[in-house]
Amino acid sequence: MSQEKPRRPEHEPIKYGDVFNVSGELSYQPIGQRDAAIMQSAEDKTLGHARKDGPASLMNSAAQKNEDAGFIDDDIATNIARKEGVSVSQTYDSGKRVITETLGGQVLGKFVEDTNGAKETVDGLKKNM
Repeated sequence: MSQEKPRRPEHEPIKYGDVFNVSGELSYQPIGQRDAAIMQSAEDKTLGHARKDGPASLMNSAAQKNEDAGFIDDDIATNIARKEGVSVSQTYDSGKRVITETLGGQVLGKFVEDTNGAKETVDGLKKNM
């Protein structure tokens, strides 16, 4: 019996649940450029730059694939992003910086960075697209 991960059908857009550990309505929403831009803006504002390994980067990639395949328009944003928003926060604990990125109250990414620059993903990212 094969233990392969189920694959997203190629005739469907990439959804938040395909990329991130999210649940409910958000998991079924296609990722769009507008949501990605909102997240990137939040990363820029809080961190001073967009993380190369962060949710905004993954969202941009997924949104571009969705747009290229004709699944969505470039100005699509989820109701969740519009109504509940995105947030990027950073806190410091025991010499470590903890960055948490959320959409609609659900964690898309949580990262811990040591003072020496070592990075660790704690939560959020589900799997590679």
